[in-house]
Amino acid sequence: MHKYFSSHVSIIGIAAAGLAVGGPAAASAQDVAAPDVAAASEIASLRSQVADLKAREAEAGKRVEALEARLLRLEGIATSSVLLDIDTETILLDEAAIMRGTYAVSEARARPSDPLFPHLPAPTRFTALEVFQDQPPGTTEPADRKAPAPTAAQENVTKQQQGTFGRSFGVELGLSYTHFSNARINLDGFLALDAIFLGSISIDQINADIFTLEPSIDLGLSDRLFVDASLPVLSRISNYQSGGAGGSAAGLVERTVRGTGIGDASLGLSYRLLPESTTAPDVVLNTRVKFPTGRHPFGIEFVEVEGSEGNLSIPGRLSYGTGVYGASAGVSVLKTLDPMIVFGSLTYFHNFARAFDDIDEIPGNQPGNVKLGDAYQFGGGLAFALNDKSSISMSYTQRIVERTRLTPDDQDARVVVGSQANVALVNLGATFSLAENVALVANVGVGLTDDSPDMAISVRIPYRF
Repeated sequence: MHKYFSSHVSIIGIAAAGLAVGGPAAASAQDVAAPDVAAASEIASLRSQVADLKAREAEAGKRVEALEARLLRLEGIATSSVLLDIDTETILLDEAAIMRGTYAVSEARARPSDPLFPHLPAPTRFTALEVFQDQPPGTTEPADRKAPAPTAAQENVTKQQQGTFGRSFGVELGLSYTHFSNARINLDGFLALDAIFLGSISIDQINADIFTLEPSIDLGLSDRLFVDASLPVLSRISNYQSGGAGGSAAGLVERTVRGTGIGDASLGLSYRLLPESTTAPDVVLNTRVKFPTGRHPFGIEFVEVEGSEGNLSIPGRLSYGTGVYGASAGVSVLKTLDPMIVFGSLTYFHNFARAFDDIDEIPGNQPGNVKLGDAYQFGGGLAFALNDKSSISMSYTQRIVERTRLTPDDQDARVVVGSQANVALVNLGATFSLAENVALVANVGVGLTDDSPDMAISVRIPYRF
């Protein structure tokens, strides 16, 4: 580079000296004699060469400035270069230079072989390399350059929605609170003349609070396979109120039933069908099996409350599970649109029929089969990363449950009136990364339909080993 620049300066000097000598001579010849055509042509040629050399000099000056700026940039990046982990493999400096615009340097900060740096030493072999990125001004990013690594907040959202893939093991402790309230009017009598009601009227209010402690474990078998299992413990408090006891509007009766027990255990399996890329979302197929480990609700007898005049009956005990085996299959998708994450899911739930010794609340045993209604659930939401450690999310879920069918022994099947349900929730959540392997996930849900819980609050703490 220096030789190139010096040669150009010498040429410009010679050309200028030639002009200095030729100029006066030509002028003198013009004063004493007729213009010489050959001399005029030579002068024009020299002037053209000088103009060309000046243009080349300006171009060379710009190139020198660009090279100096590049050299300063390379030296600055080299001071903060990162050690490349390649174990004990040896690699040529020329081979490292091919890696996505990456240059490898030794402890002596040797540069790669480059036509722009002919004075630098030839490449040598290394076992431990430092790498730094180099992109000349105005160039575009290489096509194979990877996107920045996801933040801890983005990873936590992805794990909560899609599962933790890769060879890893984790435990999670979840605590949730759900509140239900239901008011109804009971009419026990008949209409006379289609206008007058004869009988008793009662107004019933049922409030249910459910506290759930749900520990779970998960195991990532590979980059595409993930399994998990959970066993919840429920504590239920149900309050029953009835007004109009004894035919009096002021007659109010209240009873509370409490109980604690194990819920239904479940085992899940997830398969990553399509990993997320720059153009495609993360697609995961999941299935889950539910086991009836919790106390079932069938055959629970109702007891009339004293003083209610038959207006209020409460269950003798509470249930903590569905009592039947179940299975679900679904698909979930997730796409990162930094700093936003979009996710959605679609799931089908199937409940298997099962026989019980008693299937109704009437005293005495009535054996038969129970087929709980299947359900369909869909939902979607958005998550936004506030910073590297925290994120907020908004989602909507809806589950449509079909009617339950009872088949008493030696009788025809019948549909349980009012057993269908439409549960819709709007959820607001937040995720915080407490440490490298620990996160805090909080969520608040608000019911939108009569069958939905009035409020649902959950807190989960996953820990990765």
